[in-house]
Amino acid sequence: MVVREVFLIGSFTVLGAIVILTGWFALMEYDQYPEAERKRIVERIKSSPAAIIAVALMPVGIVINMLGNAIGSLWMVIIGATLIFVQSIIVSLLFWRRKRWKSIVLLIAMIVLGVFLYMPLFM
Repeated sequence: MVVREVFLIGSFTVLGAIVILTGWFALMEYDQYPEAERKRIVERIKSSPAAIIAVALMPVGIVINMLGNAIGSLWMVIIGATLIFVQSIIVSLLFWRRKRWKSIVLLIAMIVLGVFLYMPLFM
C-alpha cells in the first residue's frame, strides 16, 4: 500500500511535468510554422488515422489516469501515464528535423521524467 501511495503522489507531479513540457514544446514549435504550413499539418492529421491516434494519446491518457485515480485502480493509472509518456516521446521525435537541439533536450527530459515516473513500480 505504501508503494501505491508513493506512486500516485510521485506520478502526479512527474506526469504533470510531462504534460506541461510536451504541450508547451508542441505549441511553441507549431506556432513558429507559417500559416500555410499549419493548415497543411492540420489537413495531414485529419486524413491520417495514425496521426489522429498520436494526437489523441495525451487526452485519452489523462482521462484514463484520472479515472484510475478516482476509482483507485493502479493499472488504469499506469496505462494512462504510459499513454501520456509515449506521446511525449513521439512529439520529441516529430520535431527532430526542424529543431534538433530542442528535440534532444525534450527527449532527454522525457526519458529522465519517465524513469522517475516508473521508479516506484520497481521498488
